[in-house]
Formats: sequence, structure tokens, C-alpha cells
Amino acid sequence: MTVVTVLFAIVAGCLLVIGGLNRWATPAAVKHGIALTPPQPADPVAIGGLRVVTWNIGYGGMGAESDFVMDLGAQKRPLDAELVVRNTAAIAEALAANPADVLLLQEAARPSWNTYRIDVLGRVQARLKEYDMAFGADIDTRGVPPPFNVRIGNAIFSKHAGEIERRKLPLEPTFEYGVFRKSYRMHILRLENVLKADWTLINVHLSAFDEPEHNVREAQLRAVIAFAESEYVAGRHVVIGGDWNLRLTTTEFPHMTAERFQFWIRDLPSDVTPARWRWAVDDARPTVRTAHKPYSQGENYRLIIDGFLTSPNVETVSVHTEDLDFAASDHNPVTAVFRPQVSSARPISNGL
Repeated sequence: MTVVTVLFAIVAGCLLVIGGLNRWATPAAVKHGIALTPPQPADPVAIGGLRVVTWNIGYGGMGAESDFVMDLGAQKRPLDAELVVRNTAAIAEALAANPADVLLLQEAARPSWNTYRIDVLGRVQARLKEYDMAFGADIDTRGVPPPFNVRIGNAIFSKHAGEIERRKLPLEPTFEYGVFRKSYRMHILRLENVLKADWTLINVHLSAFDEPEHNVREAQLRAVIAFAESEYVAGRHVVIGGDWNLRLTTTEFPHMTAERFQFWIRDLPSDVTPARWRWAVDDARPTVRTAHKPYSQGENYRLIIDGFLTSPNVETVSVHTEDLDFAASDHNPVTAVFRPQVSSARPISNGL
């Protein structure tokens, strides 16, 4: 047996092991008990309302200069590391300027191939010292050595002490390259006795590129809502925030995007919202743009897929999308203020 043959056998064996780890590994359906203990817990009486941000930060690599191959663009990752550094700094500064109690982030990245090994989440965390943070990778290339591995997922930052739980969601039936697929989960934060109420905050990022016949994102949506209803029945105040990858409200923002680049867009099912539950969205400003090409105002299609769903015992005081012109991410951040429902009125304003 030659040296070349031995090396080939070793490489092939490693690839088989890596393929097995990624194709057949099944994370636990429920993962309990990750405590958040911020260094200076916020005063639940002084805040007057629970201020929550949801933002898909695009792993620091989806700023205005970027397109994405899954959206029928050309790029598999940003053009260079400097773009990731610049985008991440802008994201961190925008979050630091927002006096939120809880941040629900999607597509947060640890050092990965598509971030040029830059720890995007670590840099954001270093800027937000008043929060504690929990991260869970939904894309995790198990066994793949640096610099080719990828770890991207959801992060929750909180100024209040609480506990994190993760729950599995329906998966896409297909595999990337026949090996990898995203492990979708709900990322759940429970807060006790904030504004004299117990809260369940759920961070979601639903499927974007599932085939229509599979209806994966709709199945995920129904699983999230079923769980949220069980929390409400248990007496908790429920807020679900995130990137739903479903058009939450009909809008007409100017664009020049051909219909074929809108292939992934689907509407929120009309029959899915439980009675007396309310959507909190700012319908005056877009939250996402198509990524078939770098961003140019008035050219890329823009719509609203990011926002919040609240249980009947939650009042939405205000909700506002900060229009950052997609400079650092292909999504804009959405901020809302919530408090326990004290009357039948549910005022919602597009502003904070």
C-alpha cells in the first residue's frame, strides 16, 4: 500500500465521519437551564415597560455591498474581512445606542468561514457589557476544522436575570451538499416578576428557502405558536420576536426587482394567529431587502418579515423599525415596548 493510498484512505475516512456527524446527529429536542445573570440587573419597576429589539444581523457579512448566492446572487461570503469588521462595529454601536432590556438577534456568528474567522458575536458582546448573553448555533458544521467550519445562530442578550431554554422546530427535509442542514430552534428566555409579571420571550428565525410543497416555515410557525399558547395558558406574558421569513403585512415600497428574485417570499397564513393575539409591526418601514444584488435604494425589493407576536395579556405600547438603509445588515432592527395588559385597549404607535 502506497503512502498516497494511505493518505487517501485517511482523508476519505475523515470525510465519512464528518458527514455522519452532520447528517445524522440530532440535537436534544429540549435544552433546559442556561441561566442569564447580568452584572447589574435592571430595575423592573423603573423601566416602565419591557423594551425588546429583534434584529437579524446577517453574521456581519450582509451589509449594503453584499449579495448572497441563495438569493440568486453571486457571493457565498462577503468580499473581504474588512467588510465584516466594519459591519460588526456598526451593528454593535447601533445596539449600544438602544436602551433595550432584551435583544433577540438572529444570524449571530462565532468565528466561521463566511466571517473570515472574525468572532462577530464576541465583538458585539464586548460592546454590550451591561447584558448577559446566551448563544445557540443553528448552523454548526460539526467536525469541520478551521478555517472551514461555520457556527451561526440565535443570541439573546438580557439586562434581567432569567433562564434560557431551546426547543427543536421542524427541519427541512433536504441537506446542503447532501450533508449539512440547519437545526431550527426556538430560543426562549423566561423572566420572573418584571413589571409585576412573568414573561416568556421567544427568539425565532424560520426557514427562508424551503420548497413550497414542503411548507417547512409554516410548520415551524405553527409549532412556535402552539408552544407560545401553552405558556400563555400557564399564566405567562408571551412575546415572540424574530425573523419570520413570512410577509407579516402588505406593503408597497418602490423597487425595480424582477419577480424571479422574489421567489422565497411567502405571506403569513391568514388562519394561524390565535384569537386575541396581536402582531406588532411598523408598517411604515421595511425590515429586509432582497439580496440578489448589493443594495441600492429603490432597486431592491423591500418588505416586512421581522416583528413581534404577543399574547392577549400583553399590551404593545410602541413599535418602531429603525431604517438604517441596510448599511450593515440586510435587515433593519425593530424595537417595541411591552407591558402587562391593564385594559381592553391595545394602543400601537409607529414610534418610540
